[in-house]
Amino acid sequence: ERFLSRGYQGVVLLRDTGAGRVVVKQPMGRGLALWLRRVMLRREFAAYQRLGNVPGVPRCLGMEADGRLLLEFLEGEPFRETAAALTDRDRFFSELLRSILAVHAAGVAHADLKRRGNILISPEGSPVLLDFGSAVLRSRRGGWLSDILFRQVCRMDLNAWVKLKYRRRYDLISAEDRAYYHPTRVEAVARSVRRLWRKLS
Repeated sequence: ERFLSRGYQGVVLLRDTGAGRVVVKQPMGRGLALWLRRVMLRREFAAYQRLGNVPGVPRCLGMEADGRLLLEFLEGEPFRETAAALTDRDRFFSELLRSILAVHAAGVAHADLKRRGNILISPEGSPVLLDFGSAVLRSRRGGWLSDILFRQVCRMDLNAWVKLKYRRRYDLISAEDRAYYHPTRVEAVARSVRRLWRKLS
């Protein structure tokens, strides 16, 4: 197994098998820290189980007894490093929007799409969504509070799509895309703080 990256859940490895390459998310630590990371990976496993037919999302290949999450390996370059080289931005962001809406329809909200490292650009120029470790799942048993949280995180996903597409130039948002942009209170406060910080810097 080859090391790929390290995150708050543990390490991400690449395993070569006879049937191809597999991404392995392995929880790290001891005691309570290890237990919490295993819980988080089980929650991510539950999210991927809902997303089996969503385009641009790796298929889940199962979970091993020691808590390792197995995912399909999809080729691609990190969006944060190659976004400037996109040859067809309109197609890319149209496909990304379709994937996000399909994820939401499956009862999952990503919650971390503002982090550009969670999006890959495939060799064909299409988006690939990664890392559902922070995902919020819609639950019929969660009650009205759970429903509100899910809708809020869906809004955050769509706001992130707008932010990435327009490179934070919110004055350039088209009338069509403005329907997807509804900043939450937390996002509005964060933006005000950033503006103030830039003025003081």
